[in-house]
Amino acid sequence: MITSDKCWLKGECSGVDCDGFCLRLFKLDYLYSEALIPMNLRKRINLRSEDGDFAAFSTLSGIAGDPEAFVSEGKSAFIHSAISGNGKTSWAIRIVQEYFNRIWYKSELRCRALFISVPKLLIELKRNIDSKSEYVQHILGNIMDADIVIWDDIATKSVTTFEAENLFSMIDARICSGKSNIYTSNLSEDEMLDALGSRLASRVCNCDYNLEFVELDKRGVK
Repeated sequence: MITSDKCWLKGECSGVDCDGFCLRLFKLDYLYSEALIPMNLRKRINLRSEDGDFAAFSTLSGIAGDPEAFVSEGKSAFIHSAISGNGKTSWAIRIVQEYFNRIWYKSELRCRALFISVPKLLIELKRNIDSKSEYVQHILGNIMDADIVIWDDIATKSVTTFEAENLFSMIDARICSGKSNIYTSNLSEDEMLDALGSRLASRVCNCDYNLEFVELDKRGVK
């Protein structure tokens, strides 16, 4: 069980006995762990934009403001930019953070979200052929029940037939079941078509929100 000295909620809580058992911390730690979100991505992410991405940031802020509606309605978003480090993954994580903050007290202990690094998944899928990959087994065991899935870096290069078929089967099944997805990529829509093929690219790009970031790398900027 996570201890209070590792709590990422400090500064957000008031009147909580941090030396004792904290139900909120216990349940959020479970949800984040099942989602495969590492400790360094659990602290609240604050995001700001200049003029270039203001409209896209405003749209995402609206989603983060009511994440339960986004999830319950089975909405999906594609966040893309040719520029690295300008907030694509951070916004995807932020939406899941806000979702967890609203459901933790009423949620049973089960996997409610998944953060999937697609490049890692593709490597692990190949390893899983010869020996079971815990990463792949966790994803396959929860992919259809998770309320929302982040497909991070969904296209960094052209995928093989094996990779495309596996990604398509998981994503298409979630879409058909009315489940929410957030996709991030450094590729444009045309490049996605070349990298993923028409069937998969169509499902990723033609979702409820197609948002392109144009601002420069913000990593390390305070």
